Amino acid sequence: MFFYKLLLLLILSFTSTFLNSQSLELKNEFKVTKRLFKEKKFHDALISNDKALQLSNIEFGEKHLTTATLLENKGRLLLELDEFYKAELIFRDVHEIREELINKNHPDIAEALNYLALSLRFQNKLDDAILVHNKVLNMMASVIANNPGQISELTRSSALYRARAYETKGIQLIKQNKLEEAKGNFRIAIKIFERTLGKDKRELIFLKDKLNNLNE
Repeated sequence: MFFYKLLLLLILSFTSTFLNSQSLELKNEFKVTKRLFKEKKFHDALISNDKALQLSNIEFGEKHLTTATLLENKGRLLLELDEFYKAELIFRDVHEIREELINKNHPDIAEALNYLALSLRFQNKLDDAILVHNKVLNMMASVIANNPGQISELTRSSALYRARAYETKGIQLIKQNKLEEAKGNFRIAIKIFERTLGKDKRELIFLKDKLNNLNE
């Protein structure tokens, strides 16, 4: 599969904040999807997630935060399966639903945009990806300012989003044959990843490999 598949294993942790009013059938299907994802059975997980989506559409409708969460999970699975354009369309839907239902400067909206930027990067739509990255970073500045009680968690998320933006910019600079500038962007991203990533360092390892390839 695509080189970034392992990278995405780091950031694809399924969101599990569902409403108490969910049916038992929907909750169980979500658990099945989550288990299959952990087992890296991505095709089967996608089938299970589609079943959960159908249930959510019946119970809550298409324009609902639970449905948006399941859509986001579908987008993440599509990224795992190298279906980057399909994932892009899904993340655009997630962003639209969340913007309609919650405050515009909200971490869940920023998260959807972060995944959208990655789906664009993986299609080499680098100019579009950078525009979305910048939107995420501007949004996170407001989110952090307005949520002092979550500053630690939000600051870490913002840092990771910033590192991914630097990485995307570095890839763009490589295509422009600006190798030294690209190296600078990768080095900044690496420093951020070293400070903010948890035990799973694969995203950092892959970026270091990119930098090493430029130095050869």
